[in-house]
Amino acid sequence: MMSDDRATYLESGAGPVPADRERLDRVREMLARAEMWSEPPHQVAENVLAAIAADSADPSRGQTGGGNGRRWAIGGVAAAAAVVALVLGLGLGRAPGTVLEMGGTELAAGATGEALVGNAGAGWWIRLEVSGLPATDPGQYYEGWLWSDDGDGVSVGTFHLRRGDGPITLWSGVDPAGYPSLWVTLEDEDGDPAASSRVVMRGRAPID
Repeated sequence: MMSDDRATYLESGAGPVPADRERLDRVREMLARAEMWSEPPHQVAENVLAAIAADSADPSRGQTGGGNGRRWAIGGVAAAAAVVALVLGLGLGRAPGTVLEMGGTELAAGATGEALVGNAGAGWWIRLEVSGLPATDPGQYYEGWLWSDDGDGVSVGTFHLRRGDGPITLWSGVDPAGYPSLWVTLEDEDGDPAASSRVVMRGRAPID
């Protein structure tokens, strides 16, 4: 059951503003700020969670209407935690990194795309977005490779595009700074780990 104040507010918009409504208004204000949609500041999660904890620890907030206030306070904490996850997810998608423009070779002349490379701490993620690259046939797949200027290649993952050409996440255990070229090859499921000669896309990190 809702408190009388909350029920009155939801039905008519009049009366005292419930504590949980105040929290939601604060969340809306945060989401309306332009800076919310750029890269999150350092330790943003820790700061937001600390503020949530401070609100939750204050017994004078959201305690109208008997035990309902406590339940709504818990709900407010859960909602704010979800906002933290949303902000961090958006931040990851917009994280700064190196962008490689990708182009198709004569084997996939209509293919275009780009790759965003970022440091994940334990390795480097590569978000590859392509258009015009056809799905592979059964028994075949695409493989991503980072190549050094000395001709050394490192596999960064495989994909097939049989369910569409949505974003592809590849991973590297070597620093891409030493492997500035990104290739995509067409491979057969034959157990051979070496890169094939069928390169369908190429890209190279910009030189500073």
